[in-house]
Amino acid sequence: MKFLEKLTSKKGQVSMEIGILVAAAVAVAAIAAYFYATNVKNAQAETGASAQSTAGNLTGIADSATTEIGKITVV
Repeated sequence: MKFLEKLTSKKGQVSMEIGILVAAAVAVAAIAAYFYATNVKNAQAETGASAQSTAGNLTGIADSATTEIGKITVV
């Protein structure tokens, strides 16, 4: 209980410290949100490029497979 009495004895200082703590928490949250949004944007671009590359590869495989189907002869 002595700890609680020490906190309440300096009300102005405690409220200032709590205000600084809240301001620091808000600043950290804003910085984290910025980096999160930046990483999401970069991941989206990389995913799109990867999907396009995969689709191109599958198109090439499908084209070669359909070309080989034409070479099949029935005996």
